[in-house]
Amino acid sequence: MAERRGTVFLLLGMLAWIVAGFAGALLAWVVWAVGAILLRRVFGFADLPEPGQLVLLLIATSGFQGTLLLAALWRGRRAGGGDRREGMGLRPIRHRVTIALLCAAMVGWLMVFLLLADAWPALRAFAKSVTPEMLSGLGGGGPGIQVLKVVLVMFLAPVSEEFFFRGWLWEGLRRRGNGIVTIVILTAAPWLLLHGIDSPGRILFLIPAAVIFSFARYRGGSVLASLAVHMTNNGTAVLLQALGEWLGKDG
Repeated sequence: MAERRGTVFLLLGMLAWIVAGFAGALLAWVVWAVGAILLRRVFGFADLPEPGQLVLLLIATSGFQGTLLLAALWRGRRAGGGDRREGMGLRPIRHRVTIALLCAAMVGWLMVFLLLADAWPALRAFAKSVTPEMLSGLGGGGPGIQVLKVVLVMFLAPVSEEFFFRGWLWEGLRRRGNGIVTIVILTAAPWLLLHGIDSPGRILFLIPAAVIFSFARYRGGSVLASLAVHMTNNGTAVLLQALGEWLGKDG
């Protein structure tokens, strides 16, 4: 009974930090907007262009992901009794060959999916409809926007999400005596729901990724294992998107 109550409080804490993440997104947006106003009206940068919706989205998303990362680092340290690595599952990766194969499988799956989407217009249209705006048109915007996109998608998002869900939360559930199936469900479900807030259909595409990330975390015995697979997935998606746009322009 004590373990069950502990799990409930842990999940409530996870939800509270997600709400704090949205507050962090709003704060980042406000700081950016106020800063832009000050630059124009106080410091004389009247020609500074108005930030578009994509810029504001990237800033808000960075604020959200940054909040989750700070929460994972703070809670992980407390859970580990001052040892952040222990509280977040930052251990050496076991079964490294398996993890490398999972990374290769993610690359292969993305390649196969692109071929299927190219062959089936309906699948391509559906995939486009659920693709986040920050991944649509990676070549759009100036160099600063492109760099922000790449940093967010390839680095900040995977690190913050893995450290939060399959790091601190995973370790907390494990210490409360939960079985591996329960741990996988309780860490994957909120991750999926977060990615489906603006487009529920996106969850269908991400279920295989959630399963593979969770298996990597379990098999590798470390959050670094799922992080490696997650970063491989996101990095490959960004590179393929950029390659597709470059080939399209070249053609």
